[in-house]
Amino acid sequence: MKIMKTNDILSEKQKLILELLKRNNIDKLKDYINSLETPLYFLNSTNFDLLTLALSLNCTFYIIKLIYNRCNYKTLNYIVKDIYHLYDMSNHKDETIVNYQNSLEVLMDSNNNVKSPLLVSLEFSDFQSVEFLINKGADMYFKINGKYILEILREENLLTMRKLNFLLKNGFSLKKFKIERLSNFEFKYIKKCLENFVFDINFIKYLLNLYKNKAGISKRKFNHRVNNEINKIEIPMELYLKYLDRKDYKKVEYLYKYYGTEKTRSFKDFIIFYLNYFDRNFNKKSFYDFFNFIINNENTFPFSKEYAINENETIIINKKLKIVELIKNNNNLKLETFLKNNNYILHCLYSSKSEILKLINEYSVSSDIVDILRKYFLI
Repeated sequence: MKIMKTNDILSEKQKLILELLKRNNIDKLKDYINSLETPLYFLNSTNFDLLTLALSLNCTFYIIKLIYNRCNYKTLNYIVKDIYHLYDMSNHKDETIVNYQNSLEVLMDSNNNVKSPLLVSLEFSDFQSVEFLINKGADMYFKINGKYILEILREENLLTMRKLNFLLKNGFSLKKFKIERLSNFEFKYIKKCLENFVFDINFIKYLLNLYKNKAGISKRKFNHRVNNEINKIEIPMELYLKYLDRKDYKKVEYLYKYYGTEKTRSFKDFIIFYLNYFDRNFNKKSFYDFFNFIINNENTFPFSKEYAINENETIIINKKLKIVELIKNNNNLKLETFLKNNNYILHCLYSSKSEILKLINEYSVSSDIVDILRKYFLI
């Protein structure tokens, strides 16, 4: 962008137009622009851009269009250093913008306070301007400091479902925005992007066309079409692991439907492998919790309830055998450590106090062992 050589004059003109933008009066702004001896875009610099400034001051849409046309922007995919935290917006009619300004010092740390017109319009939920900018060539995939606009909105806590829906409606897609970059987003945003990309409007039109024309289709051909749709995207393993580790199995199950039915065996192996990986205390709790979910919930995981029941029963049997072994060896320290480490499952090992008393009598245990068993089972 061109910058005037006389910085003092430029600074004064910047101050004047700033005041006019604050007043949001298009007639006075037009008069001032017409009085200038130099093109309006001469006022722009690396940290003063009239378009992003007008957007941040919530100027009317007519002012936004006026500035765009008079500044003769060749592209809208540029960045400007945001210094608007210097301007007093405390009397701004939009409380969101006032709150935004109050938090700008925090935002500066997150993205060096660098802005683009599209980012600013999205930050302030100015959807009319967002649509205008996109139609004029603003790129939804434009990166600022290596980050997509969607990522910056999330970091600023300014991303909403309405903003995402608006971007999706205007062509934003996982075709260009890799799903790996959504790994730190709230799940609702991940889900929305997936649903917009897989089984999208084209797939729905295909089904409606079949119905409208009463066209028959074989089960094999239909399944092939569905699998092709699912295979449009590959869910990164780290997303599955994120929710598996958190024991958020419903979200793992949701992601699983994009895995592809032909890969069922590999998915089962994958789950078992990482349940073992997440068994940090070596007590099988990760397995027990997952299989309990399978047992107690209707789900689409490639594990039957019978399989899950058998796995958990095996865990219980092995725990009981270990307890007996430690009791027989009169190893009170290891017994207490084992019971403490497996406290999550103790209620499933023995159904009544009489079973514990029988265990004590059968192996003639020491008083220390009795005290430990009483502590964990009889009290």
